[in-house]
Amino acid sequence: MKSLILTVLYLAKDTVNRWFTRISSPLARVLVVFFLSLCALFFLGSYVISAKIIRDRILREGGDLVHAIIFPENERSVSLPSAAELDRLFNADSLALQSIGTARVAGRKSVPIFTFDFRRSGQMLPLMAADGRPTLICPASAGYRPGPLDVTPTGAEEAQTVAVKLLPPGHLLNKLLPSGGILVQPETAENLLGARGGVQQLILRVRDLRSAEDLTRIERYLETLIRLEQVHGNVTSASRLMKEMDIVLGNQTQCRAAFCLGIVIIVGILLTALAGMEYRQNEYIYTLMKSFGIHPSLLVLSFLAENLVLVGASFVAAVAVFMQIQGIVITQFFKQSGYALQLAEIMPEMELIAASLAVCVLVSSLPIMAAAHREIGRVLK
Repeated sequence: MKSLILTVLYLAKDTVNRWFTRISSPLARVLVVFFLSLCALFFLGSYVISAKIIRDRILREGGDLVHAIIFPENERSVSLPSAAELDRLFNADSLALQSIGTARVAGRKSVPIFTFDFRRSGQMLPLMAADGRPTLICPASAGYRPGPLDVTPTGAEEAQTVAVKLLPPGHLLNKLLPSGGILVQPETAENLLGARGGVQQLILRVRDLRSAEDLTRIERYLETLIRLEQVHGNVTSASRLMKEMDIVLGNQTQCRAAFCLGIVIIVGILLTALAGMEYRQNEYIYTLMKSFGIHPSLLVLSFLAENLVLVGASFVAAVAVFMQIQGIVITQFFKQSGYALQLAEIMPEMELIAASLAVCVLVSSLPIMAAAHREIGRVLK
């Protein structure tokens, strides 16, 4: 054990001594790996940023929504799944509304009137006025002010007063009702506004949208429901757009693999050439050490550890620099602000580059492995 420790210390001292006496060798490895890793991070980071920007735009435009419109026959409403059931099946938030008419607002276009199923009362009542009277719900961009408002239901002569309440930011209905809509409790719908049953609407928003398949599963489910209920209806979503995006991202994955393969080739050739040259310069000493009983594997491991330290330090430095100056890529190339990649978001790319560099280090040790096992007599003759 003592001899092993002394041998390891000697090899470590020899490595450090070589670094200081021939500084160009470690410096070349550090700079090449650093700049190649930094370029790879910029390239792959740009891919991640572009995908993030496109994804956010799709979500802002309602890309995570699935909207089903059902036209009941003979005034027979379709029994829609509960919010808990849809949440369990698709990990999605959902709302179900039934259109029961329209109403005119002074100086504005008509707004739809909706009611809801009793099972959805827990979702819908918090959106309405505290006393439960009909409420015009709308996003802040619709231009209404909270308070009482006179509306005239289509087909009625007298105006009725409803409350106005703004929808919370990010609510499902912000996209569905950009101009607002009147929400009425089921038991008072007919008496207060003289409305009749009509089109049913079911809106779902996937909480963690990962691919087009998440939307397609919901579409197939709702289309099957409409077919089994023997009613007319249609289901819309951004699944086609998401599929096209998945195809583009899949093609970019091939580019990422090719880019990392290029890194493996360049860094692998550099490390192999430098490691082989340094071993040949000290081959006589290493052969003497083998003749004294030192196993060749220790010599190979010393070069392997040396490259791992240099490559690992260079890669960590490249990651640190990239995280500090990534804003230049986002603002100058993408003309976007407010975006910043976290380590967790770029971790798959970092792991890909790190794995490529690890392959380079292992490949560079193959010539050393072959040279370290040469017969002692062939070197010392």
